[in-house]
Amino acid sequence: MPRKPWKLTYFNGRGRAESIRIVLTEAGIPFEDIRVSKKEWTAMKDSTPTHTLPILEIDNGIVLSQSTAILIFLGSQLNMYSKDIMEMYRIDLIMNMMDDLIDKVLVPALTEKDPNLKAEKTKAVEKENLPGYMKTLSRELEAGGNGYFVGTKLTIADVKVFTVLENMAGAFPETIAKWKDIKGFMERIASRPKIAAWIKGRPKSWF
Repeated sequence: MPRKPWKLTYFNGRGRAESIRIVLTEAGIPFEDIRVSKKEWTAMKDSTPTHTLPILEIDNGIVLSQSTAILIFLGSQLNMYSKDIMEMYRIDLIMNMMDDLIDKVLVPALTEKDPNLKAEKTKAVEKENLPGYMKTLSRELEAGGNGYFVGTKLTIADVKVFTVLENMAGAFPETIAKWKDIKGFMERIASRPKIAAWIKGRPKSWF
């Protein structure tokens, strides 16, 4: 248990920080959930390790950066990663795939400012991109064999998938609904007591 609460800094949204928030919550690690405005971010950007958010300051004053790297650090510290080389590979594979889904598919479509073009991009994503990702996730969940993507307990891969698909569900509810195994996985993660309490009490945001 940390000597003092860790400090997680991000914008006022779920985004790339929500997986970190949920891992800390599930592990019972106290943390300050610091949410900054764009103006505040502009002022502090140059002082951050990689000029990106989220950042996590741990109790020895070290500031960690890059969301996936932070998750691997936390997973290793909080028994939500693995010591088996193949399980480590599969956890990293799934998380990297989620990063690809965000960066290459979801963000370009959902942040499009032109309404007509956004509608076209969103439709194309749902038809051309999401089926392949969902099929792969379904296969990996089945390969996990225990209701989790890797191993017999919750890992950072499960949390990463949950938070990405939770954000995606608002724009693509029909896609999630079609995949009963993935939908069931989402419901199981959301119903874990600590995670359910976090979801119920967290600030409302659009992303």
